[in-house]
Amino acid sequence: MEQLKRLPLGRQLILGAGVLLLVDTFFDWQQVSVGFITAGRSAWHGFWGIVMCLALVALLAWTLGRAFGIALPAGVPDGLATLGAAALILLFAIIKALADSFVHWPAYVGIILAAGVGYGAMLVFRASGESLPSMPKAATAGGDTATPPEPPAVDSSTEPI
Repeated sequence: MEQLKRLPLGRQLILGAGVLLLVDTFFDWQQVSVGFITAGRSAWHGFWGIVMCLALVALLAWTLGRAFGIALPAGVPDGLATLGAAALILLFAIIKALADSFVHWPAYVGIILAAGVGYGAMLVFRASGESLPSMPKAATAGGDTATPPEPPAVDSSTEPI
């Protein structure tokens, strides 16, 4: 428990909001009530929800692994991987909550908690000192900004007369 208290704020936010979001995913995100009969589906139902929940479990495992010093792959940039997973979680939580019909209050709570996970991931990314990958200038959408190659120089000593 002491190791969790010594974590940076970003990782604490990821763990706190992430665990609450994981609990929230088991509530009905969609619900229909007719009289005394109520039927609903949790966030684990459907493509968007399953991907969101699996990404959340992976991010929580990654963050706990970092907290307890478990050897994680050295070639994976920690800040960028955390930010990417959190962005995926937030995007899919929004899609899951707003694209489905009969949205129930746990879906809105899930969006807020996913935003908390995203904010924590942004803090982790900033603290890591990493930067987002950039596109080469020649491949930008604004067109080709590279200068054309110079024509070959003509040697006048070898020209026929």
